[in-house]
Amino acid sequence: MNGKLFLLLSCGLLAAWQCAAIAPPSGGPKDTTPPELISADPPSETVRLLDQTIELHFSEYMGEQSFIKGIRFSPFLEGEHHVSFKGDRVFITFPEGVKNEMTVVMTLSRDIKDEHGVEMAKAVQLAYSTGDEIDHGVIRGKVYGESVSAVYLFHDDHGDSLLLGRPNYIAETEDDGSFEFNFLASGKYKILTVERGVTGLQLDPKRMSYGLPFFSGIELDSIYTGVRMRLFKEEEPLRLLSGEWKDWNWGKLHFNNEFVEGMAIQGLNIGGQEMEWFGHPDDEKAIIVTVSDTIQREKEKISFEKIVMDHSVLLDSSGVNVSIPAAGDTNYLTLVTPASKLAVTPDQSGPPVELVFSRPLGDRLLTNLKIDLMIDDTTMVNYKYMILSPMKIAVIPQNGWEPKQSYQLKLFRHETSSIKETFKDSVITIKIETTRPQGYGGFSGSVKGYDSGNLITHIKSVENNEWNFKSVVNSERRFEYNNIPESSYIFFVFDDRDQNTEYSHGSAFPFEPSEWFYVLPDTIEIRANWDIEYQPILMDK
Repeated sequence: MNGKLFLLLSCGLLAAWQCAAIAPPSGGPKDTTPPELISADPPSETVRLLDQTIELHFSEYMGEQSFIKGIRFSPFLEGEHHVSFKGDRVFITFPEGVKNEMTVVMTLSRDIKDEHGVEMAKAVQLAYSTGDEIDHGVIRGKVYGESVSAVYLFHDDHGDSLLLGRPNYIAETEDDGSFEFNFLASGKYKILTVERGVTGLQLDPKRMSYGLPFFSGIELDSIYTGVRMRLFKEEEPLRLLSGEWKDWNWGKLHFNNEFVEGMAIQGLNIGGQEMEWFGHPDDEKAIIVTVSDTIQREKEKISFEKIVMDHSVLLDSSGVNVSIPAAGDTNYLTLVTPASKLAVTPDQSGPPVELVFSRPLGDRLLTNLKIDLMIDDTTMVNYKYMILSPMKIAVIPQNGWEPKQSYQLKLFRHETSSIKETFKDSVITIKIETTRPQGYGGFSGSVKGYDSGNLITHIKSVENNEWNFKSVVNSERRFEYNNIPESSYIFFVFDDRDQNTEYSHGSAFPFEPSEWFYVLPDTIEIRANWDIEYQPILMDK
């Protein structure tokens, strides 16, 4: 009996071990490997297609939901495709509308994912024909932007609103921005790019980011390359969004676009009382409005006649109703920025340390703020003091910041009977650590390959968006940059045909191509104390 029991237990343990041996391991690293298409049956480029169901074999089990919107057919076909699954195989049946002698391109987009949610590394195009031949036209190019995008291709019917309609073909960019349309018939096309999040939707220029080429259209014979586009968002007309009243004598107005230097507001008032304004210290799309006398009513209207810039009216008469707080603000004055610890890199501008306050301050208080600046909490440092607005000041050492030093900036409490004009603490201390100084270098060279008398070069740091500079190409085809912060830069050239010194993206409706441009494939390295003469840059037309 004991022998039989031992035998049964042994068999049970063996079976359990075998089951455990073939089970997938629990835990472990997250699956990040993109799924791959191993084969298609019938294979791509099959002609005289009769059965319009394609069997796709993938490297792993796929996420079923992703195939609903992840499959696209070109040219556009009415109706929905049908999808079924069997293990790592997916069966796709074409929508209705496939005609005789027709090339159909099925695109497996990057929206298709495996069962773990990992998307395909790149889109895949498969072509089938119901006739005897498959079209083999190709269009290649690149989209320059901060993320992947979609590219729309249209049969050119010369309509004014063509780009606002449904595209005939859709491709997706790879991670480097490159794209390719395959299996196209010869003919005339128009092209544009849109942000990936709206792929498949018709273009709405006011709401979507998009980009246009620097030519009107494509006349395709067999292969067309060199299409270049840049994503951008059309700037909406300036609008007043909202207003709020913070205390008895000041408030905020919020707009949809940034307020830039040179804008002027005419006829700004609240309840007939004239107002002053200045830019919000932390929000470029807002302004601070102030009045000299206290507002007594519970509700009032802030309005203005118009906002102008360079003799152009940006916004006509607008207004917004605001509620006036029943009780005034009794909170202490606070320092909004910077934080108590700050790192500063000495450069040619200083840079100044900007102090932002929680409310507008009067001239008397602004000009009498008591500030000490010290090194190592012992040595006093002479400094410059600049009033940038009633809510912002800037402090910079008289002789600049010393590298790799520890500073302390102390802002002292102002003795007054009004807590609104003073800090709660007797002193606010900001510890400032300086790094090694910012290095500067130079960069010059020449360009060739595209003839125009209006070329402008533009370099932009990949590390700091504020470091972007321009240099006009002279009659000898040369450009030059001096005193440029040390960094890696993207080098960009454009044909300033409208001569406004800014790159023009064009317009989808009414159609206007972008200005010609070229982007150097490799970044330019600006090194401290070096003046680099770059080899002549041959630009693709």
